[in-house]
Amino acid sequence: MSRRPISLALGAAALAACALAGASGSPVMPSYLAAWLVLVALPAGALPLLMGLELAGFSAGPMAASLRRLLGLLPIAGLLLLPVLLSLGGLYPWDRGAPLRTALAALWFTPVFFILRSLAYLAIWLWLADTFRRPAAEPGSPAAARRRARAVLGLGLYAVTGTLAAEDWVQSADPGLASTAFGLLMMTIQTGLALSAAALIAARDSSGRPGRDQRTAAAFADPILVLLAIWGFVHATQYLTVWSANLPEEARWYLARDGALGRLGIWIGVGVMVLAALVLVPQRHAGRPALLAGIALLILLLHGAEIFWLVTPGFRGAFRFTWADALALIGVVGVAGGLYGPVDRRLRGRAS
Repeated sequence: MSRRPISLALGAAALAACALAGASGSPVMPSYLAAWLVLVALPAGALPLLMGLELAGFSAGPMAASLRRLLGLLPIAGLLLLPVLLSLGGLYPWDRGAPLRTALAALWFTPVFFILRSLAYLAIWLWLADTFRRPAAEPGSPAAARRRARAVLGLGLYAVTGTLAAEDWVQSADPGLASTAFGLLMMTIQTGLALSAAALIAARDSSGRPGRDQRTAAAFADPILVLLAIWGFVHATQYLTVWSANLPEEARWYLARDGALGRLGIWIGVGVMVLAALVLVPQRHAGRPALLAGIALLILLLHGAEIFWLVTPGFRGAFRFTWADALALIGVVGVAGGLYGPVDRRLRGRAS
């Protein structure tokens, strides 16, 4: 029996249970928003990595092939965005009449404009995915030149849309942190999630093939380390900036994410960075598929939990992982897993 119907049924059941919890008075849309952000991060984060590989001349390697597999999740993420767009009042204070800091914000944060912007971000990402889902063109051909030109344009578009999407979807839900680096942080999380998922896909695809699995693992080691370093740097500089400014709203934002789980998350993040450096820097370890897969899985879990850490405390006053979070994540992942096969095959058929 195919696993897709089971995944789809399990996901639908989890979302139904989550909706029932919401009907009983428990706010579940923050959980759904965080789970959806984890899902959309996989294909969205794959796009800049694929475009960078295109410009570097590595678009025919195993990393690019694994990243392309993630692009099939983008139309599904677009479909699953609908509950968020129908629940703006329960997620974003600006839709409930909360005062905004500037006149521009009052124009920017209106329901219709928010919905149009969200659809525009997805439309741009789908347009880029339609190009970079295809295998690499012959070097030196006109098609290769067009792909390189679109990669340059696409990286600029991703930087703009990724920054604006982070502000719209995440930061405006709890606007206490007025950070210009927040968009960069979210894009780093997205690319980290995508690269970790691609590493797991590549490790599975190359398993048992002598020599190939070691080469595949070694190809992922340096990019994973670079993204972890950028992620840690952005977090540290943002925290130090808030701490040195000593602004009440920014301090409140961080205090809501403090507590036992928040501090534990910090130590886990530092531990993952140190462990990745110890495992992936030495050449004798960097090409070991099992070690790479373990590091990739840890990073995937770390960034997934981090998105819940960014989203949910603004609604609860503190960070804690609830049954609604678990149900929303199982539901979104289950539905995406059930729909992925047919959607991916259709998209690959169009790209061939």
